[in-house]
Amino acid sequence: MIFIIIDGIGDVGTPQTQFKTPLQIAKIPNMNMIASSGLCGMMDPVEPGLACGSDTAHMSIFGYDPFKYYRGRGAFETMGSGIEMNVGDIAFKCNFAHIDNGIVKLRRVDREFPQWGLPLIDALKLLPFNIEAKHATEHRIGLKVVGQNLSDQITGTDPLKDNLPLRVCKAKVPEAQKTADLVNNLSEQIHKLLSDHPINVDRQQKGLPTANIILMRGCGQRINVPSFKEKYGLNGAIIAPTAIIQGLGKTIGLDYIKVEGATGDYNTNLINKAKAAVKCLQDNYNFVFLHVKAVDDAGHDKSLEKKIKYLELADEMIDYLIKNCDQNVKIAITGDHTTPWAHGDHTYQPVPFAVATIKDLKPGQIGFNEIDCMEGKLGRFCGRSVMRILN
Repeated sequence: MIFIIIDGIGDVGTPQTQFKTPLQIAKIPNMNMIASSGLCGMMDPVEPGLACGSDTAHMSIFGYDPFKYYRGRGAFETMGSGIEMNVGDIAFKCNFAHIDNGIVKLRRVDREFPQWGLPLIDALKLLPFNIEAKHATEHRIGLKVVGQNLSDQITGTDPLKDNLPLRVCKAKVPEAQKTADLVNNLSEQIHKLLSDHPINVDRQQKGLPTANIILMRGCGQRINVPSFKEKYGLNGAIIAPTAIIQGLGKTIGLDYIKVEGATGDYNTNLINKAKAAVKCLQDNYNFVFLHVKAVDDAGHDKSLEKKIKYLELADEMIDYLIKNCDQNVKIAITGDHTTPWAHGDHTYQPVPFAVATIKDLKPGQIGFNEIDCMEGKLGRFCGRSVMRILN
């Protein structure tokens, strides 16, 4: 079984596209063939009407109730970046950002941050705090904070939109006040350190936005849950360079497979991901989870052209899988949420889902999109049902 989640796949029709969605416009013959040859339907990743994040959506889809287990995305992001976490540690999903006079001008300072900004992460070691930071993808890092009696019951500092004031971390419960004070102090010291760093001084002189603040959000602790193998009896692997998804996979016991050229952004090599998935099945894994991120980035960047482009590249990846896997392998495709290109953020609509065995594939009349899949045999269902369908 190869299970593919194309992040942010869902969309809506707009006047600019004659009310067709990117999935209806894109040339995706292999996805369409899977929808026509097997079972398809529309999935609400967590529940109807909920605009969910990737973390809670993936938890739900893998059968781990986010309303029961979720403790913030920070731990997933941080573990996915390669940092080990122990019980009692807290962690954040973080963005390098640009702030001016207390106003966050750019929440994402630059998607090409790795080309120039990685030394800024190393500079954080100079701070007088027990922290550990590692690069995740693009402008994102995982950040772990170690200390006694820390709580994840705090808010973050990320205003969530550009041109808004930096938020003050606040305690959600009285016993978390110590942690909130520590985080606010840490945020202030990070800003001072980064503002004076030679990289940012040089960028300021060149008129480029500086990465002079780290926005912290999604504070969380590592969750303790039954492993994927214990729940389903499957020997699973995960191919997901995106740190938050990789961290969730590690949390539930999926083996992380590192793939050359897989970056979790627009520069990723999807064919190398497909080659790695084929090898996993040959190496006695019977469940391979493959995550594609770039489609979601295109939605957030409000680019219809890029969303169509990366849907088509994902279809080429699936073509490789179909041609190189055993004919008895099942391929399932879905998304974790909608990220409409005209809106630029997650919304609440269901996403298409399809599964078929390679040997049964043949062209048909059903397309893998938000309209055709609504009439599929699976109907409309919630993410918690996915593993039962796949099994």
